[in-house]
Amino acid sequence: MSEPNQEKRPVILVADDEPINRALLQRRLEKSGYAVHLAATGKEAVELSQRLLPDLIILDVMMPVMDGLEACRRIKENDLTNDIPVIFLSARDETDIKVNGLTLGANDYIIKPFKAEELMARVDVAMRLKSERDRLRRTANEALTAAEQAQEKALTDALTGLFNRYGLQRALGREFAHSRRYNRPLSCLMIDIDYFKKVNDAHGHPAGDVAIQQVGTILTEIIRRSDMVFRYGGEEFIVLLPETDIEGAFALGEKIRSLAETRVFGNGERIFSLTLSVGAAVLKESESGHDMIARADEALYNAKENGRNRVETTS
Repeated sequence: MSEPNQEKRPVILVADDEPINRALLQRRLEKSGYAVHLAATGKEAVELSQRLLPDLIILDVMMPVMDGLEACRRIKENDLTNDIPVIFLSARDETDIKVNGLTLGANDYIIKPFKAEELMARVDVAMRLKSERDRLRRTANEALTAAEQAQEKALTDALTGLFNRYGLQRALGREFAHSRRYNRPLSCLMIDIDYFKKVNDAHGHPAGDVAIQQVGTILTEIIRRSDMVFRYGGEEFIVLLPETDIEGAFALGEKIRSLAETRVFGNGERIFSLTLSVGAAVLKESESGHDMIARADEALYNAKENGRNRVETTS
């Protein structure tokens, strides 16, 4: 019968400068199913703790090079090892040493000579507490991840994967504050697919959904890293443009309009052309971010009234 993989068992690091003590502890702990690693000095214990990340550390107080108290202090100051429980096992019975050790973050202090049953009982308690703490931490991390995913889902449009109106509200508030604080320009584009109802009527709603996705792809491909694209609703999109004046917004709007005009939309046998109308606006000194969006919407309306497939701005 093959030996079990020792590294899959809970790992305990034992640090004691007496070889006999190390051997006795190793034999007793391994008999109880633990994987044991040994150190002869406090310095070695600190180094091994960072490399092995054991489930528990048993430290003698009096050791050469670095004593157990200093080793415990360094273990507890290190972000990698500060959660590892520590048990002191020492012949030193002075109250101030015990208090010092526990103040440094040790979980327990056992006096030599010890009874094996007492040692194992305290080891088992420390291991159970660590296991429960690790379980609670995993549960908390899973809950946090689930909450973040739910929040991201709430801010994301299911069809395109772009941010939705709720995502726009959050980003607009942030970029508005940045624009005001640093006196930097902020612009936006409101974009609408021309005659979109005709697309749905002629080719069906699934083809219309594909077209919306393809327009979203065009927008994400053409913008800068600092710009943000949102599906505003239906066939409307908004592009938020930090650090951009009205001339830059108009130029990007024209680039988007021209690119869409050359593309083919749909898939399979349902292939068709589309054009886009675009309204551009820049944040004015006396208005809110929502005022800017409203003026971009007004500019979009003018683009449609003036024949579609064009970019308009507002004064």
